[in-house]
Amino acid sequence: MAKNKNRIVSKKHVARQERERQQSALVRNIFIGVVAMVILLVGYGFLDQNILQTKRAVATVNGEEITIGQFEARVRLGRSGLINQYAQYLQLAQSFGMDFETQLSQIENQLYDYEAFGQSVLDTMVYELLYRQIAQEEGITFSAEEIEASIQEDLGYYADGTPTPDSEPAATVVEVSTLSPEQLELVTVTPEPTVAPTSTPAVEDAEPTAAPIPTMTATAFTYEGYQQTYAETLPLYEEYGVDEAGFRFLFEANQYYLALYDMVTADVENEGQDYIWARHILVDDPLVADVLREKVLAGEDFGELAAELSTDPSAATNNGDLGWFTFGSMVAPFEEAAFALENIGDVSEVVQTDFGYHIIQLLGRETRPMDANAYRSLKDSVFQEWITAKRDESNIEFFDIWQSSVPQDPDLQQALAQMYGQ
Repeated sequence: MAKNKNRIVSKKHVARQERERQQSALVRNIFIGVVAMVILLVGYGFLDQNILQTKRAVATVNGEEITIGQFEARVRLGRSGLINQYAQYLQLAQSFGMDFETQLSQIENQLYDYEAFGQSVLDTMVYELLYRQIAQEEGITFSAEEIEASIQEDLGYYADGTPTPDSEPAATVVEVSTLSPEQLELVTVTPEPTVAPTSTPAVEDAEPTAAPIPTMTATAFTYEGYQQTYAETLPLYEEYGVDEAGFRFLFEANQYYLALYDMVTADVENEGQDYIWARHILVDDPLVADVLREKVLAGEDFGELAAELSTDPSAATNNGDLGWFTFGSMVAPFEEAAFALENIGDVSEVVQTDFGYHIIQLLGRETRPMDANAYRSLKDSVFQEWITAKRDESNIEFFDIWQSSVPQDPDLQQALAQMYGQ
């Protein structure tokens, strides 16, 4: 029977085994390191693309940042709104045969001028931050409950009932002054009173007529119905990257804007507009116009000459009477000459416009309160001047990265294909 003998391991063999073990460990560690590096690079790329990159600022407003993520979400939301408008115009055109080519072309231009659209969205976001910052400096703040109430009302829920007027407000009638003896020598018929448009509610300070007292009626919406609508509406914003905080900020920014608008325009007075009442004779030949002007100055009846010789089709029935109008209602050369007349009965020099040659006679001049639309325009211009000055005083920085961050989706053609089929 063979005897087991202890195996004799040489130092050389041990050293070789140790080298092999070290080499294997090194290869294993290198492999693990490479795998870890790949994982880190992929993870960082994903993190940079989806988290870190979106946190970078495209602009700052007095130190407050607008991030890429916020900017991209608002651009997508804006594009979606324009596409919906486009689809509505298409539907109206197809259903009623209406021509909306101009509106459709304008929307297309906005959607495909990516940089201009991005700049517009970014400017809006800058103003939204400014509204909040300036309002808070003025001591104007809104609680979460007040913001919630504005969201509820926007979605059609009125906790205290919907305010509705008892009846339609009457049209605002601007009275025309009684004809003076000088005017009675020139005309025998008073022009029709000017009726101001009523599509825009009258502003508080104008008070042309007594406003009906609103009554509260039961809202058609329950709170549970509002909650359901809110739950259905929010995902429509989240689809484009606007989270719930961003959704609610849209209402908050609007509340700050309205508060600042009221504050800035509170003292804007309705100082009135200059109106003139005039009539004219229109002819195609400057020599004929000179002759007719001399006849008027010699005492011939302006209205009879207008009815007989004016090329203005309406002159045959109104003796060239243009009624009352404000500056900006007529073509520039005509109204400049008309408003330059000072005394009732004054006759202008011959005035050339694209329509021909005019002789104008002044029949009346007075200042009247502005209608609701004109007064609102005045207040808008006052506020715009004020907020522009505030913006100029602010520290606003734009970073070039925004130009490469303007989304081009949702795409119009793809959206239409989904709506109407290929």
